Amino acid sequence: MRSDFPESKEERTAWGSFLLHYNPNTIIITDLLGKIIFVNAVFTSLTGFKPEDVLDQNIEALDLHDLSSATGFSWDAIKDGDVWEGEIVSQKKNKETFQEQLFVLPVTDQSNSVCQIAFIKRDISERKKVEQELYAMTEALEERIREQRATKMELAYLNSQHELILDSAAEGIFGVDVEGSITFMNRAAEKMTGYKRDELIGKPHHDFFRDPEIINRPLFTSLCPVFSSLKAGKTLRGFEEIFRRRDGSFFPVKLVSSPILEDRTVIGSVVTFNDITDEIKVQRAKDQAEKELLELNETLEQRVNRRTAQLHASNQDLLFTLEQLQKTQSHLVQSEKMASLGGLVAGVAHEINTPIGIGFTAATHLEKLTRAIEKTYKTGKMTRNNLEEYLQDCLETSRLLCSNLNRAAELIRSFKQVAIDQSVEVMRSFSVKKYVSEILLSLRPILKKTRLAVEIHCDDDLEIISYPGAFSQIITNLITNSVTHAYRDGETGFLTIDFSVREKRLLIKYQDDGLGIDAKHIDRIFDPFFTTTREKGGSGLGLHIIYNIITQQLHGRISCQCPPEGGTKFIINIPLPKRVENMRQRIKPAD
Repeated sequence: MRSDFPESKEERTAWGSFLLHYNPNTIIITDLLGKIIFVNAVFTSLTGFKPEDVLDQNIEALDLHDLSSATGFSWDAIKDGDVWEGEIVSQKKNKETFQEQLFVLPVTDQSNSVCQIAFIKRDISERKKVEQELYAMTEALEERIREQRATKMELAYLNSQHELILDSAAEGIFGVDVEGSITFMNRAAEKMTGYKRDELIGKPHHDFFRDPEIINRPLFTSLCPVFSSLKAGKTLRGFEEIFRRRDGSFFPVKLVSSPILEDRTVIGSVVTFNDITDEIKVQRAKDQAEKELLELNETLEQRVNRRTAQLHASNQDLLFTLEQLQKTQSHLVQSEKMASLGGLVAGVAHEINTPIGIGFTAATHLEKLTRAIEKTYKTGKMTRNNLEEYLQDCLETSRLLCSNLNRAAELIRSFKQVAIDQSVEVMRSFSVKKYVSEILLSLRPILKKTRLAVEIHCDDDLEIISYPGAFSQIITNLITNSVTHAYRDGETGFLTIDFSVREKRLLIKYQDDGLGIDAKHIDRIFDPFFTTTREKGGSGLGLHIIYNIITQQLHGRISCQCPPEGGTKFIINIPLPKRVENMRQRIKPAD
């Protein structure tokens, strides 16, 4: 040890008590200039430095730790009697680094003057490692929770779609579990039986059958087609049963029971059934006619005159029954047409939703402006500029309201026509540039919240005969897709839409200068439910809807590219109809 280290018994006793109090920590003692005068055994075992390696050396020159990175550390403050505590990165003799908790304390002499400085350190590397592992586990758990929330949202959407599909079926459908309790039923089943699904969920399916007193008899259970399907794990068809309605009346049905399998284990069954009352009436009439015909053949000579009248009456009954059957058949055909028309309702509702939503937004905005100008007026601070700005905003908002409400009214009128002739949207001639400009006007509330500019390249005289609603859906979805995915919040961008005609085909080029699409996702962007922003509420249906409209309704093609200069580019190629009316063709040549 150093020769100037305390050598008297009293001083050594004081130092020993100090060191014993802080063991098993690393202890370094320096003079007021930072020169090391003492290190303990823990320092040697932890760092690999021997006492002779560091004694008489300045503590900052040895790179034992980086005091310059210690926030708030000051030699002068320690000399004045302050204590510093914090975490630092220390270094061993073999250059290996580790983290320590450091306490810097002033040491005073008998006159209470600071004469030395003590560095007391504790190795916290293991604790830091555990903290990092805990942080990583927390991040992984949060990611798992986010994934589970996204999965729940998707499952909820799929469940709603499944319920819509079930309710659109004309046949009655209900499901049972392995115990025979009802788990679900569709609207057709509700209509046929008179029960509401909430009344039967969880109850035995035999509540449908005509004699509730025999449902628990072993023979009945063994003959039940639903239980037989559950037991055999196979689909059973063609069974006829008598179902009981909620009001106590009965009707005959033909049912099919199909097991529900999960990992090759039967977990329930799906039962579909049809009311066969009319079929039975026809069959009974047919059987009766055949019976009478046999009796007539056996005694033809004796009974020909007497049975002629009866045969005529039977023929009349058969003709009446046949007429009723034809009426029933016509009713079924009409019902099927109405079911097909029902499929159009969702599309029309979606079309109407946009102008109505924009109209509501505009009306709300107008109300907000009016309240603001009213408040300014009441305070007596309204200026001419305030009034002019308000009037300008009113005019613009009113035009937006009228445009969108007229558009909604046109859609409703079109749908009425669809309901009459059971046809799809009627094609009409329209100016492409003018119509797209109206679409952009309806999108103004969305675009005003961004720093994006939209530019249309289209000949003023370009008119086509097509489905304007389809074009509105395509342009709207492309722009909203760019707003949602292509740019960060507050980022400036530029969108271009180019229309041209080449070889009787309409060519549309849509491009943004945003973030682009990852190459590994290009082949999947048109798939339903595919999205990379589900945490922001993305449904993954926008581009899929565009793809279906272009390929199925317009019989065209669409492709996506990511140019080297950045952004995303969609190329749409649509055939134009052979019959063109009121066309002034001054169309610029395609690129």
